[in-house]
Amino acid sequence: MKTSILKLFSVVLVFCSIIMSTSAQEVEPLTAVAGGKLHSVKSGDGPYAVIFEAGFVSDLSVWQRVAPSIAKNAQILIYSRAGVGKSPARDHVLNLTEHVEDLKQLIASHQITKPLILVGHSYGGWVVRQFAAAHPKLVAGLVLVDPAIETLEVELNKIDAKQVQQDQQRLSQMAPPSAKADLALVQAIFTAAKLPNQSALPDVPTVLLTSVMVPRNPFFQETAPALRVKRDLHQQFLQQFSNSSHVVTSRSGHHIQMEEPHLVVAAIEQVITGLQKESEKVARQLAKQQARLALNQAIEKTASQLQAKQEQAAESTLFSALKTSQFAESEINQLAYDLLNKAKQAVLAEMVFRYNVKNSPQSDNAHDSHGESLLALNRVEEAKAAFNQAIALGTNKRSPEVMRGYQENLQKAEKAAKPAQTK
Repeated sequence: MKTSILKLFSVVLVFCSIIMSTSAQEVEPLTAVAGGKLHSVKSGDGPYAVIFEAGFVSDLSVWQRVAPSIAKNAQILIYSRAGVGKSPARDHVLNLTEHVEDLKQLIASHQITKPLILVGHSYGGWVVRQFAAAHPKLVAGLVLVDPAIETLEVELNKIDAKQVQQDQQRLSQMAPPSAKADLALVQAIFTAAKLPNQSALPDVPTVLLTSVMVPRNPFFQETAPALRVKRDLHQQFLQQFSNSSHVVTSRSGHHIQMEEPHLVVAAIEQVITGLQKESEKVARQLAKQQARLALNQAIEKTASQLQAKQEQAAESTLFSALKTSQFAESEINQLAYDLLNKAKQAVLAEMVFRYNVKNSPQSDNAHDSHGESLLALNRVEEAKAAFNQAIALGTNKRSPEVMRGYQENLQKAEKAAKPAQTK
């Protein structure tokens, strides 16, 4: 065996006693999948479903310090892969592709339809990555807990092949016989330095946690130089995502979810919170688009009413629509400028500016903008009054540049008034 398997499979020793203590006569609820049955537990509720994928030869109990907290605000699913814990073994050892298919079947059996946040530890990191690559539209987020990285062995052999050889001997002595066939399948991935499915992962919020703790009597893979390689590979992996975080800890070993469960809980909550904020942002944008569409329709109706000389009805239609839109003063102001300068609809623009003045009477900017539309309609005296009001409200509040703009607008109105006075 190669040294890169160590971190991935050291969990064998930790949970071996749990697996051995499971009574064959014990009746447990099992979920049917296409290839057999799996021991799984689903609980909680919320907008997202968090699927936990354990490391090699680990059963669902490894998430006992994380899953209950997440179940308070999300639907969760924990399970043991075939041949692990209380999940019956199959007639052959499953490879990574078959584990992904089992996970797909398990999700379907539990009728989980919510967006998925996949949490994978060690070997489980490979499983969730392969699932996400195969089913990108189902996945909303990823949390990888000290995940296996397929290029690690290649990089470590470049540093010290002799120590890699020594680690192989130690690991071969420690690995239980029941894990030999599984190890051979995983070793093939390390040797190839790539996963079976090389499709691009979906660009979803991702948090990756890396352990850099050096234990006593470490394997070569657990020494500081090797851990730096792993950390760098993890960081490089994250570069494919536009929204990612890298959490590095030296206070826990490979099983961060057991030694520092709060870090894993926080990572999952970070992904959920980020997704909720993004969802709320999209909802606001959609609502704004719908409001703008309704407002455009109201503007068209207002224009028709003005053509029919129905001034009061036109004002009522427009002002009601502007109020319903809940647009901010600045947004309404921009709408009015678009009507004035782009659409060349000065009458409609003046009405929109007038609405802003009515609703924000202490806004110097609203009065100044209204004055521009009045000047465009050659309502010079009203424009002068509007500009004077803007100057009065802006004095001692606005910058010299802004006040200079107000003064220039007033001068334009006064200049426009002189020919009329001469006549």
